[in-house]
Amino acid sequence: KMVKLPQHMLHVTIILATVLQTKHTAVGGPTGQYFLSTPPNTTVTAGHHARLACSVGNLAGTCQWTRDGMPLGRGRNLAGFSRYLLGGDREHVCDLTIEPVLPLDEGEYRCQVSGGDGVPAIASPPAALSVNSEPGQPYIVQAREEDMMEVQEGEEVELECQSQGGRPPAEIQWWDGEGRRIVSDVTEHVKRMEDRKTFKTVSTLKFTPDQPMRIKCSAHNDQFPDTKQSDGMEVVFKETMRMVTKTLKEEESFEVKCEDNDSEKLRYKWLINKKEILSESKNILKIEHFVKAHDKSIIKCFVEDDEGQRKVMKIVQLQLGYLDDTKGQHALARSQEETKITESRTKKGTHTGINKKTVFTCVAEGETSVEPNYVWISGKLEKTVEALDDGDKKFKCKVVEGGYDKIKKMGNNMQGISKTLRKFRKQLNKMVNSYDD
Repeated sequence: KMVKLPQHMLHVTIILATVLQTKHTAVGGPTGQYFLSTPPNTTVTAGHHARLACSVGNLAGTCQWTRDGMPLGRGRNLAGFSRYLLGGDREHVCDLTIEPVLPLDEGEYRCQVSGGDGVPAIASPPAALSVNSEPGQPYIVQAREEDMMEVQEGEEVELECQSQGGRPPAEIQWWDGEGRRIVSDVTEHVKRMEDRKTFKTVSTLKFTPDQPMRIKCSAHNDQFPDTKQSDGMEVVFKETMRMVTKTLKEEESFEVKCEDNDSEKLRYKWLINKKEILSESKNILKIEHFVKAHDKSIIKCFVEDDEGQRKVMKIVQLQLGYLDDTKGQHALARSQEETKITESRTKKGTHTGINKKTVFTCVAEGETSVEPNYVWISGKLEKTVEALDDGDKKFKCKVVEGGYDKIKKMGNNMQGISKTLRKFRKQLNKMVNSYDD
């Protein structure tokens, strides 16, 4: 039931309500500062632009933003935050602009206005800024140094693929060379990165190949569905191909041919000691001035077809060669009586049975602590430890250490001794003749 108030009481009620309503207002509006707009929760993509809205009515103080409770500073250009810009074109606008947004910008933001002269400070409700990040380029850990793995048939292979910097975390998938997804025996782990804002995804694949194959991994997340693919990893069986040894002298230049038939449809790849020679892609590898440091080095050549399948075509081991054996002894035979030996062999059938003694000198140019024995057999110098006789046309020779220089020095010394002996003999004969007289 409605009760009708007296006219004077109605006027008093209206005046009292107006006074209560305009406690913080002036004629036509509020008297204290207040928010016209506050920032909402926002999600942006890393690398893009973000604008957190904040505008203030009856602005009396100074605008300031905080991130996770930490003040970002005052003024339009915030010191220490070069990508942050405060304010807008109008005086009451306190928007915070971030460009470009990075994962580290993620956090809880508040817009604050300081007070003064009886006007209280004000602060907006917290607003969450979330940053989505595209997963980093995935890579197979085992392929970082060499993109091929040799295994025995029946051997289990374990590969690890990583993608870093994604938010949400990346999902990693494995693929074979035919584009088929590999789903068996795959485990995946997600860890926070050091910045605590993004994630690292690690996926492990275990399998036993039944044939040579090419493996790749890919990464994507819900916000970035387009996949990124890693470089391929070749898994091949250890070659049963016979290794060829190429013996070289120092400073010698040489060529190695990958295959006999040069094809323009194939790509050639050369490795030396498992390191790719990036500048070489032809069928023939040319190396100039072989050096001792490359002794025992192994060169491999692969061919790769349009489908990315590889095949080892040649394996060559380089070896520093010596004129005799691997110990560096270089034994050569020299004899000043060589002509006489030939004549002796020719005349042996008609000889009267008198054998001439023939002396051979073998020159060892390399140093040796053990004196080896050599013999001549049919005009060829060979080592022996057996007793020898002239009947088999085998002749002993003695090794002289020091090589030709030593022989030459010995010869010069012998010539000097011979001259001295001749002079002494002449003087002795004169003395004897004088005594007889």
